[in-house]
Amino acid sequence: MRNLDSQETYLSDMSGLALELRDLVGSGPNPDQAYLPPYGVVGFGEGWWAARLARRWLNHELTPQGTQFVLEGGYDLGEALGAGLYAEAGGAQIVRLGLHENDEVIVAASALSPYRYLRFLLLATGQPDELARVDQALLAEREHLRPEVFTDRNPAKFLAYNLLERVPLWVVSERYGGLAAALQQTLARIGKSLSITPPPSGLEFFVTALEGSFPGDGEVAKHQQGNELAAVVIGDDERTRLAVEILEPRVDTVIELPKPPVEGLLAESLVYWYRVAWASYYLALLKGIDPGDREDLANLREAT
Repeated sequence: MRNLDSQETYLSDMSGLALELRDLVGSGPNPDQAYLPPYGVVGFGEGWWAARLARRWLNHELTPQGTQFVLEGGYDLGEALGAGLYAEAGGAQIVRLGLHENDEVIVAASALSPYRYLRFLLLATGQPDELARVDQALLAEREHLRPEVFTDRNPAKFLAYNLLERVPLWVVSERYGGLAAALQQTLARIGKSLSITPPPSGLEFFVTALEGSFPGDGEVAKHQQGNELAAVVIGDDERTRLAVEILEPRVDTVIELPKPPVEGLLAESLVYWYRVAWASYYLALLKGIDPGDREDLANLREAT
């Protein structure tokens, strides 16, 4: 097995993603003008999760007045155009963020761009204090996750080792809306690994999907159903506690990520995402794979 505390392991990072992860805070475009309220926001591709997070304070998906932010984020196949036409018909200013030449604000394609979309929205809609809390939380978290921090003190490296040759099953409290799917997307793009995001009503899903893995049914059944699954638990509430009770005897391991010591739900969500992004990076290195995906995205852009 490759050693994440050995410099040789990092030769697989041909795209330099470690530098992008390290320098993420403060990166991305800045607003160059004032935008009038009310605000609406819709998101597609790389921008979908940022749009969902932003609706905690923006309230509207679409607005016929004020400013409509459209986070195009890649390959929406025409959906973003319809959102812009609705807002434009009512007289709202349309602000498109994305990687296309005709977008008003360019956000380079990256698995880490959700932060950059969110940062722009926070600045553009008058939320500098919230952004400061998010950035402070991410900078503090970074000090524990950097490659220079050895595995015994690095929770992202520890998580990567535990996910190697296992399929993560995200068990996320409903208070972190959209986080499970965002983690699934991040692990796929950086860690080059599949994972499972349960539906909103997850308890029935857990029981029935792992039906052949009940205690007492024998080790063969457990091996067939759950021995390569790792339940990754985020958030402590009644649903996650029940899920752990159901899953513990049925999966290979249960990994509970502790609540970060930060202020605000938005900062908590971003810290969890950032930790999994680093873990995904280390997971790719353990496989000897470049964690970047610029070449893949370039080929997709060419095809579409």
